[in-house]
This record gives sequence, structure tokens and C-alpha cells, in this order.
Amino acid sequence: MPKGISVFVGMNYSLEENMGFIKKAKKYGFSSIFTSLHIPEANYEKAIEEFKEITELSKTLDMNIIADISPRAFSYLGADMNDLKALKDLGIYGVRVDFGFTPEQIANFTKNPYGLKIEINASTVTERFLKELESFNPDYNTLQACHNYYPRINTGISMETFKKKNTMLKKYNMIISAFVPSLVNKRGPVFEGLPTLEIHRFQEPLVSAKHLYALGIDSVFFGDSIPTDEELKDVGGIPEDIIEFRIETFKPGVVEEGIIFNACHENRPDSAEDVIRSTNSRIKLKKEDIISPYNNIERKKGSITIDNKYYLRYCGELQICKRYLPADGRVNVVGKIVDEELFLLEYIEDETKFRFKRYK
Repeated sequence: MPKGISVFVGMNYSLEENMGFIKKAKKYGFSSIFTSLHIPEANYEKAIEEFKEITELSKTLDMNIIADISPRAFSYLGADMNDLKALKDLGIYGVRVDFGFTPEQIANFTKNPYGLKIEINASTVTERFLKELESFNPDYNTLQACHNYYPRINTGISMETFKKKNTMLKKYNMIISAFVPSLVNKRGPVFEGLPTLEIHRFQEPLVSAKHLYALGIDSVFFGDSIPTDEELKDVGGIPEDIIEFRIETFKPGVVEEGIIFNACHENRPDSAEDVIRSTNSRIKLKKEDIISPYNNIERKKGSITIDNKYYLRYCGELQICKRYLPADGRVNVVGKIVDEELFLLEYIEDETKFRFKRYK
């Protein structure tokens, strides 16, 4: 699934700023746009005019727009709730139906003949709602889910709630999206960031986005508009199907550098208690490659190690330590995962793929 940005019309961002932001986001690898058409603080007359221009730009850039919509917003758009053609004609990819719609209405929306995707609120969904929705035979091919963002500090959802809601939705094979905030440009009127998870409110968006993907989220959106160029570039470059760790290296040799960076690693299917073991690191070692002992220091959680020639047939095996281990003359400590990403180790399971990127 693509990564996305949020664009807010009728607020404190000029149309020119929003249009420039969309073009920049496209350059950095984003291909979806989330926007809301029921923000209480928005100037709706201005919002609808700007919204039409943004949908035109999104068409030229091949970017999909999901519009958060309420019953009142249908009247602003001149759209009939029983016929979504007006929304389709605007070039919208889908609508997120938050409050104000019954399960029966939502089920009917999913059967629209225009191919519009219908998103439900992943943060507030309940088993009761899903069962009632199911009773109206929705078209699950057009149904997906998107979590809320939370402007007020302390109101973002907990990890427990997040996991519980996602488990419910995955039973129906729904695509799920969630939001990360910017640490620099926060949206008004509260200016406290727009995360889904409260623990992400003051966390680097790069780390927050990696966390969401590790948790099984299909698509990550910036909640705040407009994030910095660096934030856009960082999040836009995250691989979605592999855990990428930023690491510091301790001047490893050429052979060790190749083992660290020239491969996508995969944890063994028989996960070890103390370390993560790369299945393919030894396979790539050539007969003439020599790994001599160096930096045989104690190993802390997050230490990256490569076994040297004194570990015989284990020579060349790359590992990540999951806990403290004492120094061993047969094990070279070649680097470490940056502290901010140590928690991602808990998401490395049997056969999980991972790779490394040098910390700048």
C-alpha cells in the first residue's frame, strides 16, 4: 500500500502551499492524499473551491484522494448520499465515513457502481458494529479502514486498543491505515501533532512509521500538514515489507561491511532465545574471505556481531543481540542499532526480513 500525506483546505494553508506540498510529496514517494471535509474550524466555501483544484492536481500526479466526510459535507459538495456520482466526478478515490452514518448506509456505500473505496473508522470500530455491518452484506472488496488522528495531547489511542481494533478488522481482510505526526509543522488550532498512537506524539516520524509497519499497518499517512522536507524524505524512503534498522558501525573490515550491507537478512525459522540470526550471512561468505578477530567486547542489546574465523563453521554469521552477552574472542562486535529503534527488535519473529542502513 502507498504512503500518504494529509492536506487541509479552508484553513491556515494557502492553496499554493498545499499544491507545492503535494508535488513535493509525490517526488519523495507518497501517492495518497487524505483530506477532511468536516473540520469545524474550516471555511467551507473556500474549502470546496480549493478541494476541486487539489483533486485536479492529484489526477495529473496519479495520487489517490481519500476524503473524510460527514452527512453535512454531502450538501456542501452538492452530492446525494444515495448516489456518490458527484464525488466520483471530482476524481476522489474514496471516502472515509466517520460519524453520522448507520451500518446500513455504509454497507450501501460499498455497493456504489463507481468503484469508490469506502473507509470506516478503525479507531472506534467495535465487534457489534462489524456484525451489524455484515448483516447488510457490504462489498468487502471496496471496504477498508483508517484510524483517527488525535489533535489533543493525551488523547491518542493506546497500543492495546490499537492492536485490538486491528485484530477485529483483519478478520475481514481489510486494508488498514494510520497516522504519524510531524515534530515541526503541527496543524492548528491546537498545534500538538496529529498521531494515531499517543506514544508517537513526540517521536521522530521515521521511527513512528517504522513502528506502524512493524505492527502490520498497510499504509502510513502524515497527519500533520506540512511536514519538513527531511521528514517527508525519511518516511517516504521507508521499505514497507521489511524492518530497516539505522545502525552505527565500528570500522568493520571490507568482508564484514559486505555481510552487513550487501544483503537483505532474514531471521531463522527456529528463532534463538538470545540473538537474531541471519540465515544467509554465512552463505555469502567466500572461501578466500578471512574474518580476523577484532573488537571482541561485551555485547549489549542491539549489538550487531559477526563470528570470526575462530568460530569455525559459524564464521561469517551475523547476529543481533536481544540481551546482554559477555565478550567472546570468536565474536566481532561490528556495530549497534541506534537507541531509538531498539524496540523494533521485538517485532523480529521467525523468518522476518530485516536490513541495515548506516546512521548519518
